[in-house]
Amino acid sequence: MKVAWIGLGQMGLPTAKTVAAAGHTVRAFDVNAPAADDAGDLILCASPREAAIDCDLLCIAVFSDDQVEDVLNGPEGVMGDLKPGTIVAVFTTGSIESIQRIAAAAPAGISILDTCFSRMQSELASGKLTLLVGGDADAIQRGRPAFDSFARAIFHVGASGAGRAIKLVNNILFAGHLQLAADAIKLAGALGLERESTAAALVQCSGASDVMAHFIHADPQGMLDTSHRYMVKDVNAALAAGDKAGIELKALAASTAAYQK
Repeated sequence: MKVAWIGLGQMGLPTAKTVAAAGHTVRAFDVNAPAADDAGDLILCASPREAAIDCDLLCIAVFSDDQVEDVLNGPEGVMGDLKPGTIVAVFTTGSIESIQRIAAAAPAGISILDTCFSRMQSELASGKLTLLVGGDADAIQRGRPAFDSFARAIFHVGASGAGRAIKLVNNILFAGHLQLAADAIKLAGALGLERESTAAALVQCSGASDVMAHFIHADPQGMLDTSHRYMVKDVNAALAAGDKAGIELKALAASTAAYQK
């Protein structure tokens, strides 16, 4: 497939390189382009428009909804340049309504998918991700030659917005688990226990979570600091979705208070 990839950050760069290594032509852009030595088989471009020329699949892995909107419909947006039949896969986690608006306004023949990815600690070595997808089933199938190169499992969870909905559920759980696990390790240290051996034991116990496995090798504070920017965005989007649905999330709200605006 001819793939355009916009956004080469922490997740975007290795995933785009995996697609290219699988034999697809990947033209890529990021405002902070990686060094040529780090780009692998990617063809680095000077703009999103240059990357998107004649693509079959456009992958967007930027940080925010505003950035997604800018890539597609901003002053230098690519939407008007896409050929009929193009699949647009938006990996960005954000509001459900935002991706639904983009999908509803897309020109005829352009398929917008919310393709949210995640991974478990146990899957890190494999390099494979779980893909949670909302949108047209036929478009997912047409995108599978590229998606299968990096996805260990692909779940079509519903219509437009459903991929983001389940990712928000996942990410607020992750944020809660992260805060709870970090506090648990803090308690262990206060009780005279060593972090690595405690975390290794707890992942085999009833209080286990995938997050705890990270603390066998990583300091909790470092992980809290690294994830904070993303968790603030995702937790608040999840809570806003809950408010709109008219439900209370007392336990999730309490366990993610550190990330709330």
